[in-house]
Amino acid sequence: MVLGIRIRKVAWLLPIMVSALFLAPDVAAQRIALKTNALEYFTLSPNLTLEARLSRRVSLQLGVATNPLSLSVADIKTTNFRVEPEVRYWFNRPMARHFVAVSATAGVCSLRFRERYFSGDAVAMGVSYGYALVLGSHWNMEAEIGVGFASVRGYYYKGADNKPVDVNYSRILPVPVRLGLSFAYIFK
Repeated sequence: MVLGIRIRKVAWLLPIMVSALFLAPDVAAQRIALKTNALEYFTLSPNLTLEARLSRRVSLQLGVATNPLSLSVADIKTTNFRVEPEVRYWFNRPMARHFVAVSATAGVCSLRFRERYFSGDAVAMGVSYGYALVLGSHWNMEAEIGVGFASVRGYYYKGADNKPVDVNYSRILPVPVRLGLSFAYIFK
């Protein structure tokens, strides 16, 4: 149930970011894309991202990913919920070719690897680079990679019976903030 409490701490970002997508100037009659990152399905994390063009070279996107199921694969069990906003600068035009981005991620997770457990939350910021390949008038494929820093806080312990009462793990770590191969449908 600790994961549910932490999800509520991060979930307030979702309506704010969706509102920003639709209340931004000049979004009406602009391109909007709905996409999913195929690589995240390897971690059993369904995800969905909404991207809107803000100007000739700038777009804003908001992604949500979650793994609410507690399935064990290769003695690793994980659950998570993440909100991932990103502002992109396109060198050609939005949703085509090269871009750089400022990325953020806020999320909660629970991870078990053999007899080691971690349950906590993280906030990350970083920069990324990507390329969007136009497949058709409505379809794109994007590849993106990014690095940054994350502030991670939570409970780290060994054995199911030894859970600490207070937060005992707090670090700032270099992390990959983006790694994706996404497929997008563009509404024109």
